[in-house]
Amino acid sequence: MTRVLPDRRGGERDATRRGASSTGSTAAPLGGAGPRRELTELLDRYADAFARADLAAVAACHVTPVLFVTEWDSTVFSSAREVAEGFRRVVDDHRARRFVTLTHRIETVSAASRIVEVGVRWTFHDGQGRPLRHDRYRYVLRRVDDRGLLINAVVVLGGSPVAAP
Repeated sequence: MTRVLPDRRGGERDATRRGASSTGSTAAPLGGAGPRRELTELLDRYADAFARADLAAVAACHVTPVLFVTEWDSTVFSSAREVAEGFRRVVDDHRARRFVTLTHRIETVSAASRIVEVGVRWTFHDGQGRPLRHDRYRYVLRRVDDRGLLINAVVVLGGSPVAAP
C-alpha cells in the first residue's frame, strides 16, 4: 500500500474540479445541509460520469493515490489515468449488462473534520428505469482544499440482482 503524508501536495491532488452534477439520490442525515449536499453532489457527479462512461470525469471524483479493496484483491491507483483505465472494464461490463443509469442511497455516514466514511447502496437501472442490480460499497472520502470531498478509498461489499416484480 502507498502511504502519503498529509502535507504532500502534487499530481492529481491539485487538479481543477471537473464533472457535471445529476440527480437521483436518497441521502441519510449528515451533520448540516452543506456537508450533506456536498456528499450528495459528489455521488451524483460520480453516477452521472459512470453512466455516460466518461472515464476522465469518473477519475476526477477520486484523489490519488486511491485504494480499491475487493474480496479478491487490493489495488492502488497512483494517477487519474490509472483510475480511468481501471474503470474502463467495469463501465464496459455494466453497458454489456444493459445498465444505463444508476442511483445511490447513503446508508451510513461517519465524519471527522477532513475525512468522511460513507456506506452507499448503488442501484443500476435499465433503459426503461427498471432497477436491475444493487451493489454496496464503503468509501473513505477526503476533503481536498480546492476540490472538496473526493473518493480516497473504496471497499466493494458486493451486490445482488433486484427481484422481478
